[in-house]
Amino acid sequence: MKTPNDFKPSSFHKKGRDTRPEPQRTPMSREQATNRTFLKGIVETGRPNWKAAPQEIKTRYRGIHFILFSIPVLLIPGYELYRRISGRSTKKVQQGEYLGSDKGIRKFSEEEKWEVERNGIMYKIFGRDFFLDGFTSRSIEDERKK
Repeated sequence: MKTPNDFKPSSFHKKGRDTRPEPQRTPMSREQATNRTFLKGIVETGRPNWKAAPQEIKTRYRGIHFILFSIPVLLIPGYELYRRISGRSTKKVQQGEYLGSDKGIRKFSEEEKWEVERNGIMYKIFGRDFFLDGFTSRSIEDERKK
């Protein structure tokens, strides 16, 4: 049978010494040196010197700026789509055409307005816009039934 003195020294059995391993000191790499100069410049001046910044910090801040830029890009069209679907906003229809400085503006008739709408790219992609004149999909008749 083994006695307690026969066991190998392990980190579980402390005998008055520190069991944490000593960290090995490594010389500072070039990235750490540039990172230190970048942080030292921020502490001293209060402004970042982006020329001295490491690539990881530049990439992170670029990503944050893209995220912050995308918030209004997503919210503004989303809000307008919500207003269109709820029926509070209607699409603007071309009312006429500009003939030149000397001739003025020619107003479209109702048939010409619908013709311009039917020839538009959005009409060809998405079909008829039910909210064009304030109609909703419940109040307008289906064109296939006619």
